[in-house]
Amino acid sequence: MGTGKRDQKAKRNEQWVKGTAVLRDSFVPAKVKAANLAAVDDRWVLRNRYLNGASPSDMNLVIAHLAKTFIPQVPCTCSSPLASGNSNSSSMTTPPSRHSHGAQYYSPMPTHTVPLDLTFALRDDATTTTAIQRPYFAADLDETTSIAEYASTFRSALRLEHEELMRLYEKYSLMHWQLSRFNDKCAVIHYVGICDARPSLQISDIVLLRPKRPVAGQTVDHYGRLVPAPYTIEIETRILSIVRGYRNQADQIIIDWDLTPQQVQALNDPSWGRGYSMRFIPASTVLERSLTALDWLEHSSLVQRNELETLLFPVSAPVVKPLTRAQMRIMDNSDGVDRQLNELQSSFVRMVRARTLDPSFGSIRPPMILTGPAGTGKTKTLICAIVDVLGLLQRDEQRQANTNRVLICCPSHAASDVLTRRLSGYLKQSEIFRLYDASRHSNTVPDYILPFTCQSPGTGAFSLPSPTTWKGFRAVICTCMDAHILFRANITNHCIRAKRDCFRSYLLPENNTLGVSFGNVTLSEEIFFTHLFIDESAQATEPEILCPISCVVDTQPGGRKVEIALIGDPRQLSPRVYANKVGDTLGRSLMERLLRRPVTCMGGGEQSLLGPKNDSRDDVESITDLIRYYAKIDGQEQLTIFLTKNYRGHPSFLMMPSSFFYYDRLTSAKATDSVSHNYWCEMLRKVEALSRPVSCPVAPDASVAFSVSESLSQIYRQSTWPIHFRGVRGKDSSVGLAYISGTESWQNIPEAEAVAAIVSTLIIGGVAPKQIGVMSPFRGQVMDIRNRLRKLGFYDVNVGTIENYQAVEQDVIVLSLTRTNADFVDHDVQRRMGIFRQPKQSNVAMTRAENLFIVVGDPSCMWKDPCWRQWLMFCYRNGLWFGSGPKEWDEGIASNPLEGVNYVSTLDPTMKVDEGGTNSIAVVSTIEKVLRIHSA
Repeated sequence: MGTGKRDQKAKRNEQWVKGTAVLRDSFVPAKVKAANLAAVDDRWVLRNRYLNGASPSDMNLVIAHLAKTFIPQVPCTCSSPLASGNSNSSSMTTPPSRHSHGAQYYSPMPTHTVPLDLTFALRDDATTTTAIQRPYFAADLDETTSIAEYASTFRSALRLEHEELMRLYEKYSLMHWQLSRFNDKCAVIHYVGICDARPSLQISDIVLLRPKRPVAGQTVDHYGRLVPAPYTIEIETRILSIVRGYRNQADQIIIDWDLTPQQVQALNDPSWGRGYSMRFIPASTVLERSLTALDWLEHSSLVQRNELETLLFPVSAPVVKPLTRAQMRIMDNSDGVDRQLNELQSSFVRMVRARTLDPSFGSIRPPMILTGPAGTGKTKTLICAIVDVLGLLQRDEQRQANTNRVLICCPSHAASDVLTRRLSGYLKQSEIFRLYDASRHSNTVPDYILPFTCQSPGTGAFSLPSPTTWKGFRAVICTCMDAHILFRANITNHCIRAKRDCFRSYLLPENNTLGVSFGNVTLSEEIFFTHLFIDESAQATEPEILCPISCVVDTQPGGRKVEIALIGDPRQLSPRVYANKVGDTLGRSLMERLLRRPVTCMGGGEQSLLGPKNDSRDDVESITDLIRYYAKIDGQEQLTIFLTKNYRGHPSFLMMPSSFFYYDRLTSAKATDSVSHNYWCEMLRKVEALSRPVSCPVAPDASVAFSVSESLSQIYRQSTWPIHFRGVRGKDSSVGLAYISGTESWQNIPEAEAVAAIVSTLIIGGVAPKQIGVMSPFRGQVMDIRNRLRKLGFYDVNVGTIENYQAVEQDVIVLSLTRTNADFVDHDVQRRMGIFRQPKQSNVAMTRAENLFIVVGDPSCMWKDPCWRQWLMFCYRNGLWFGSGPKEWDEGIASNPLEGVNYVSTLDPTMKVDEGGTNSIAVVSTIEKVLRIHSA
C-alpha cells in the first residue's frame, strides 16, 4: 500500500474513532418513539402520593394554613400600597379596602407552574442538543447591572436545561418491561444500573407506562348489550423511592400504584401478558421553584430596584463601624470561639459581628464571602460565626436579649444535615428546625436529625410547625430549593413585616372599630431572619440561591436589612448542568460571579479575586499582583476572606493543588502524629510491593539533594510522603451498551483490577474497609470496582464518583482516572465529565485524602494533560511513581521527563504550557521545597 493510501486510511480511522457511536447523543429507536407517540384511548393519572402515605395536598394545606395564621388574622386598615395587593404601584388612587390576611395577598408572586409537554423529547427537532430551534440570548453577567436582563438570561437557561434533561431521560425508555408489586399501593421496576445513571432519576419524577396490548373493557352495543371493547391506555404515575441493588441485584424504582378496583380488574386480564413500555420524565420542581424566584426578583425590583442591584451587582464596599475593644470579645474573661480559630477565620467572625452590631437600615449590603480550599475549616468558621451571631456563649441575660435568627441553606441535604448536627451542640432541640419537603421519606433521614424536624402525627410525613413554635426557633436549616416552602408559607421577612404593620395598625384605637382588646400585645421591631448563611454556595446555581434570598430580603424603606454570607470554594465543583449552552450561566455560581467582578469592593480594584478571566496568565506581571483573596479597608476586613491554612491530610497532599489551583498560597497546619504516620507509611510499603518503581531510559543519580536552583533530573526518594502513583496501561471502553448509564459511562478493567488489588492489600494489612474511599470520574468504572469489591466481601468500602466526594474526606483515597484514549478527552470536556482538562474535578480528587493518597492511571494519557503532567513529574522526582511509564519511553520517543527541564518554585503566571506532549517547565511548590529541605 502506498504512503498516500495509508495516510488516507489512517485519517478515516481517526475520524471514525472521534465520531464513533459511543460518543454520539443517545437516541430513541424509531419503534419505541412511534409507540410512545401513538394516541391512546384513555389516560390514568394515579393519585400523586408519597411513600409514607401522605399526599402533596397535605403539605399544601399546611402551607396555606400557616400563611394565614402566622400572625393573627384581622381586617386590614393600613394605607400601605402593599396592603391593597397592588405592590407594583407607588401611590394609591383609591382608599384601601378592608381585606382578610389570606395567602392570595401575602404571596408576593404566585407559584410558577410549568405545563407538562410529554412529547417534547420525542420530537424530531429535539433529538440533539444542537437541534434546539428557539433562540437563546444570554446577557454578559459579568458586565450587566440590569435585573431584567439577568432574569431573562436565567429564565431561558433554565428552560434549555430542563429540555436537555427531558432528552437525556429518554434514553431510559424500556420496552416490554414487567412490574412487581411492592405493596397494595406501590409497584417496583427492576432496572440495572439506574442508581449510577447520569442524570440520575429523582423522587417525584414522572413515569409513563403503556401496556403492550390494549386492556379489557366493556361497552354497550346498539342492542343495549355489554360487549368486550379493548382500549389503549397510558398510566401516569410518579417515583416514590429509588433503592440501589445489593449484592449485584438490580436497582429498584418504587412507583405509585394506587389503582381503583376497576383499573386493577382491567390490568389483571392475562391475555396481554402484563408487559409495559416505560418512559421517564423529569419532574419540573426545580424549574418551577427557580422561575418563581426569578419572578419574585423582577416583581420586587419595581419597589426598590437599587437594593437588589446592590445585592447582585455590587460596585462599592459597605461602610461598617469598626469594632471596639469590648466588642472584640464574645463573653467575659474568655475569647470564646475565637480561641478555636486562626487569624483569617477570626477575621470572618469579626466581619459578621461588625455587621450584626452595626446593622443596615438603608440598603442591602453586598454578600460576605468566605472561601478556601478543602480542609481549611470553612464549616467550622461558619459554625463559630453563627454561634457568635446568636450570642450562644454569652451570659444568660445577654443571650435572652439576643433576638437574632438565622436561616441556613445548602444545595444538598447531606451538607444541611452536617450543619444541623454540629449546631445541635450549641442550641436546644426546640431552637433548631430542620425543614424537609414532604416528598422526602423519613427512612432516608439520619436518626439524629429527626428530633429537629416536624412530622404529621397521622402519616409521619414531614410538615411545618404551628405558628406558636416558630418564635422559639433560633436557626432554620434547609436546602436552597426547600426554602421555597418558606416563601409559599409567607414565612419571609417581607410578608411578616407587612402583616405586623397591618396588625399594629388595626390595634390603634381609631382603627379598631370592633372594640376588640388584645391586652398587652407587643410586636417586635426586629426582622424575622436577621442573617442568611449559604454553605457550599459554589455548587448552587444563581436561581437556586435566589430561593432563600427571596425569604430574607425586604425592600421596604427604613427597615433593618438582612446580612447575607456565602461560604464555599469556587475552585471546586460547580453546579451540575447538562445543557452545553448554559455552562456560563447556570454552570457558574453566584459566589464565583461575584469574585469575578472587577469591582473595588471585591478585589481592591484588581481584575478579580479569582485571577484573570478564563485563568489566562499572559496579562499580569507577577504573582503578587495577580490575585488578592481578601480586601482590607482601613485595616478592617469588609467583604471577603480566603482561608489558607489547611488542617486536613499530610502536607505533601497540598503540594500540587496549592500550585495548580491556589497560586501556591496554601500552608499546612496539621500536627503530624508520628505513630499514625508510621502506620500509614507501613501500609504504603505494602502497596508499593505490588509493583516496581518506574524505570526510565535515562538512569537518574539519586545522590543530589533537592534545591530549586539545582538540576532536578535526579530522583530523590521520599519514603515518608504517603502518596503513591500506579501506572497502568489499560484500555477504556464504553459500557453504554451493557447498562443504561449512558455514553458517558466508561470502564477500564486493568485499572479496576489494580484498584481491587490495592484495596485488598490495605484491608489484609489491617485497614478497616470503612476507612477506604475509591473514586472515579466515570460511573461505569464505579460500578465495576464496586462489584469487584463486593465479590471480595468488602461492602463497607465507599465507592463513588468525584461528585459524591465533594465535602467528604477519607483516611485512604484510591483514585482511578480510567481514561486512556486522549482522543475522547474533548468529548469529556464538552459533556463536563471526566477529569482531564477539568481543573475543578482534579482539585476535588486531590484533596479528599487524610492519610494515604493513591492514584491509578495511564501515564500516556496523563502526560497530555498539563495539570496531570506536572503531577507525574512531581511523583517521578520524588520516587513515588510505580508500575508503568508512558508508552513513549518504550518506543524511544521520550526520555527522562526531568532532563533539561526548567523549574519554578511556584506557578509562574507568565509560563506557557505546551499541550502537545512536551513540557519545558516543572512546577515545584513552596511546600515541596520546604519539606524536601527539611528531610534532606
